[in-house]
Amino acid sequence: MKVKNKLLIRDIADYVEREIAPLKYSLPGDRNGLEFGSLSNEVTGIVVSWTPTSTVIEKSVSLKANLIISHEWSLYEHSGSKWLENESWMFAKRTNLKRLQLMFRNGISILKYHSNWDIAPGGIADSFGERLGFKDLAKKGRLVRVYKERPISLKDLTSLVARKLEITRVETYGDLNRKFAYIGTAVGGLGQIFTQADDFAETKAEVLIYGEMLEYTKIYTRESGYSYIATSHEASEMPGMLKLTCLLKNRFPEVAIKCLRSDGHEAREP
Repeated sequence: MKVKNKLLIRDIADYVEREIAPLKYSLPGDRNGLEFGSLSNEVTGIVVSWTPTSTVIEKSVSLKANLIISHEWSLYEHSGSKWLENESWMFAKRTNLKRLQLMFRNGISILKYHSNWDIAPGGIADSFGERLGFKDLAKKGRLVRVYKERPISLKDLTSLVARKLEITRVETYGDLNRKFAYIGTAVGGLGQIFTQADDFAETKAEVLIYGEMLEYTKIYTRESGYSYIATSHEASEMPGMLKLTCLLKNRFPEVAIKCLRSDGHEAREP
């Protein structure tokens, strides 16, 4: 009788890092791969999540999943910001301590795939446009995209974005009745960069759809002549995390895999 090989965390990491989001796509200084735990552990279940909050870790434990695949970091590092008067050190932060205790006690391992999954073909940047139904790619940057679509009013585009991302809060700037044919996307935290709109300067983009946007970014985008729609960091990257979940389910049907939002609720393909 043939003995079934155990599925190890190393097997999951090898699949993602070789076939889905090769580490060569990682930006300099962005560490990806195993963040916590051991690659030698046998997989009992997998949770895919945008970020491994305490709630996500607790839910993983209840699901008997000992592997979390996240997009964002599992611990908050010491920023060293001069604007903070009394910042706690990394392992003194309450949030970090709670997460570490949960992971230690329950044998949780974490694989983090950040910029490599942002940039890899079919990854976060591509999945966003796919979710919105955009077909005609006019310009592809490392992280930004510009699509040429049938002219659509800003009002209807805003409704489309909110419906497809399943969110209720969307900020819009511009003439709601104006129609646009060239639509730019800058998902995730790109809108934390004040001058992010510069990535569209040499394109035909007329309206930009962001994930998270800082106030300075909004001002710069307006003054650069663009209308914009701001969603959220997590909402704009969840299509990519759902795609990763589907790829994992197809490759490893023998293990239970779920995709959780940061609040612990299950995310599903609409």
